Amino acid sequence: MKTTIAYAIACLCGSMAVSQAFTLDFVGYEGSTLPPNPLVINVPGYGDVRFDAANGSSLVVNNAYQNDNGSAAPSLSFDQGEALQVTFLGAQPLNVDFDFVGVSSGESFTVQPDLFVSQSYIINLQGSGDGAGLYAISWTQVPEPTSAMLGVIGSMVLVLRRRR
Repeated sequence: MKTTIAYAIACLCGSMAVSQAFTLDFVGYEGSTLPPNPLVINVPGYGDVRFDAANGSSLVVNNAYQNDNGSAAPSLSFDQGEALQVTFLGAQPLNVDFDFVGVSSGESFTVQPDLFVSQSYIINLQGSGDGAGLYAISWTQVPEPTSAMLGVIGSMVLVLRRRR
């Protein structure tokens, strides 16, 4: 019985240390424009993500571009040369992935970490074409140090219980 309780506690503590995955799309933000800057979107369980249009960029959330299967979905629309800064205001994001729609031949998005702002990325549409859109952003969150510590303690309890 004691071994079962110790095992259950260890599993519970270990599960707290697992990182969380998030995806942010622009559904429900149709008609939002940048500027005015910034557009701040709250992601439940994570916190805020801030979008700032670069000088001279005018971005809008609309259905102008299609996915590969031909269905239109709300995306943050870029014209040539427009740039955007995306800043994660919650915990440190890992494995950040930007999904784009409507990118035609001759166009490409560049995504670079902002060297001057922590947890921030600069997105720029380059080339010649009719524009494209930022469809979604996916990332995982680093577990808080206390959660990671609980996972370590839970694992240690499990190992010690097995030795007895």
